[in-house]
Amino acid sequence: GVAAGDYDNDGDVDLYVACYGRSRLLRNRGDGTFEDVTSAARAGVNGFATGAVWFDYNDDGYLDLYVGRYCEWSVATDIPCPGPNGKRDVCSPNTYRPATHVFLRNNGDGTFTDVTREAGMAGRRGRALGLAAADFDRDGRLDLFVANDLSANFLYRNRGDGSFEEVATQRNAAYGLTGRAQANMGLAVGDYDEDGDLDVLVTTFSNEPYTLYRNDGDYFTDVTGTTGLFQATLPYLGFGTGFFDARNLGRLDLFCANGHVSPFIHLTHEEYTYRQRNQLLLNDGTGRFVDVPEALPKENVRVHRGACFGDIDNDGRIDILVTASDDRPTLLRNESTPLNWLLVQLKDARGCATPVGTRCVATIGGKTRMRVLLGGGSYAGDSDPRIHFGLGAARQVDRLEIHWRSGQVQVLTNVPANQILTVVEPSPR
Repeated sequence: GVAAGDYDNDGDVDLYVACYGRSRLLRNRGDGTFEDVTSAARAGVNGFATGAVWFDYNDDGYLDLYVGRYCEWSVATDIPCPGPNGKRDVCSPNTYRPATHVFLRNNGDGTFTDVTREAGMAGRRGRALGLAAADFDRDGRLDLFVANDLSANFLYRNRGDGSFEEVATQRNAAYGLTGRAQANMGLAVGDYDEDGDLDVLVTTFSNEPYTLYRNDGDYFTDVTGTTGLFQATLPYLGFGTGFFDARNLGRLDLFCANGHVSPFIHLTHEEYTYRQRNQLLLNDGTGRFVDVPEALPKENVRVHRGACFGDIDNDGRIDILVTASDDRPTLLRNESTPLNWLLVQLKDARGCATPVGTRCVATIGGKTRMRVLLGGGSYAGDSDPRIHFGLGAARQVDRLEIHWRSGQVQVLTNVPANQILTVVEPSPR
């Protein structure tokens, strides 16, 4: 997986590549090239890393780094797992012990320090695939959600003293409806019900519905069955996912990149296929999602994995880049009916081009909508850091509040539609 973030506050987006072996930190030189600074920055993580996420957990103005690992596998300990036809197949995640994860504090001088233990994360094991950092409990501090494959999810609540408390079970976000660990893959985070807090969707395995956890303040409620997602997602195996406004109507829709892990799944379950179609599930405005197969190319049936979201052609409509296993990626260009929009490019007072956790609240024709710059999300990649608002027929945002991580609130009024607006946080007085 890849995490994109401006860790050195120079205005350029750097990359952390999580992989098997030794993960790498690539510093953006600003001239179209990257420099491998892993050793100098003390940012190398060994093992089977599957993803990473940037976020400033201690509010010192520098992005810190959480690296998720999957399991304790190596070439030397490899166990052949035969499929139903006797040929080698993928192993169950339970074949190998879940791995521990690593948390690196940004020292602000180009180096990192491993603070996994002092942060309260040491010794906790899970097969991390989806990672997302955001303020889930609205206390002003950035928390962390980790989707674990066949392990309970982690929800790390930021205590504000440099440590975290793992509260997924207490907040009803560790397991699915059955009360068992699911094959959790990707994460979508957003305020789909427009109540001002962040909800979470987790993609899962075939015959496990993708779980939608509605944020109800002190806890999450599993609303998979009441939102149309249970039946819609049950036959699929999902990885990359995200909430986004597909039609510029102001509502958060849902995209899921699907594809099975076993090439031989049809031999034991004829109702399932290895190659699968992706899903666009439209938010109907009543709290339900509707699968719309005709909205996506019919021929795009592959073993899909990652999904990254962004306006690739700057026309105000969010496009999607989808990767596939042993296949070329697919760029899905959004060709929905043109409506009004606003894209907000943020830069904080320290110069960071990816100020994760910044919250934007737009008032449009008397309605209020909230969007955040999320750390991570989806699966194995990062998305466009610009904040997107679909405005429908509205020609302006009446009031735009930008809640910076420093505590400053910047207010703009009567912001014209159909523009890419760059907003720089004022320097502290």
